[in-house]
Amino acid sequence: MQTKISTSTPAVEEKKRHWPAVSIIMPFEPVIQRKADLLQKLQKAMKKVEWEMGTGYDEDLADLVMLKLKTVIKSLNFSTFKKSIAIYVSPVFEKVMYLNMPVNETITVNESFVIRDIVYARKNIPAYFVLVLGEKWSTLYEGNIAGLNKIKSNGAGNMPGFKQAATGERVADDNAFFVKQFLQHTDEGLSIMLSAMPMPVLVVGNKNVLAHFKSLTANSKSIVECIEGSHGKATETALFNILHPYITDWDKIKIKHLYHQLEKAATEGKLVNGITAVQQSLSQHRGRLLVVGKNLMHNPEMRETDELAPGSRFNKFSCVKLVIDDLIEKVLNNGGDVEVVDDDVLGGQQIVLVKDRHNYM
Repeated sequence: MQTKISTSTPAVEEKKRHWPAVSIIMPFEPVIQRKADLLQKLQKAMKKVEWEMGTGYDEDLADLVMLKLKTVIKSLNFSTFKKSIAIYVSPVFEKVMYLNMPVNETITVNESFVIRDIVYARKNIPAYFVLVLGEKWSTLYEGNIAGLNKIKSNGAGNMPGFKQAATGERVADDNAFFVKQFLQHTDEGLSIMLSAMPMPVLVVGNKNVLAHFKSLTANSKSIVECIEGSHGKATETALFNILHPYITDWDKIKIKHLYHQLEKAATEGKLVNGITAVQQSLSQHRGRLLVVGKNLMHNPEMRETDELAPGSRFNKFSCVKLVIDDLIEKVLNNGGDVEVVDDDVLGGQQIVLVKDRHNYM
């Protein structure tokens, strides 16, 4: 009896090959965090990545990505003064970015990644100045989500030339001229602080002193709230409680400050809009703050055909696949910042760039 041998191959369930693309975005401040603590956080991140890739991804590719990820982490710069880090690793691509902006830890394993994930991971941490004004004194505080820290108190006796009078007579303490001189002196000190730490300013004082200060300040574009009240002897805790309703609505403060700063940049001729103009400025390494409307951020493909620079092509395996990704990468690599806002904040524009090196945030 002749045995019939089948030439067909037995049906074997084909394993679907998933392409693991890993992104790790996390706080990374070696100057204030112990290296051992950072390594521990990175080890936890790698364990999460390894677990995620064990749920359906091709084992060989997963092993390759883990090997590359371990190599990347061993090579990290623990001497950087940056605030956070973004790591991108796939079987054929790897990239590390050190960032100036605070982020929420975000670990993603997918079949692709985009640099826009950094912007979505950005952490909005309240940071602001509080200037409490009187006619003969002032106090400046630095504030955060939890409270206030006094920076400096200033009295009339500290003002240069206080004991000298231009006409040979001492100017009375309550004289309008003296009040103006003292407030100008206070405003000059505020300008110095803002040049180093450009943050929103909340000003507290009685109605008259606020009116005087608003009429002469050179920092109007940084002032987001003027709060009437006599709180000169209030403790830091009591003052913070008064300001707390404003801080809890931080998005409103932030957007108002951003809008004022964009107005200032436009007045100074330091603002460009439109993808082509932004590309040109960034090609000259001129760009500190990129502001993108939500519509463009959520639908980046819509500008790929009409304003994409000729010849621009991106590696399909990288985290930069579209022109908006390229712009974001350049700003972040330059140590700049990226903000996403409602479209109406930009007055009909979809993307704008503060093109000088000053940090307007």
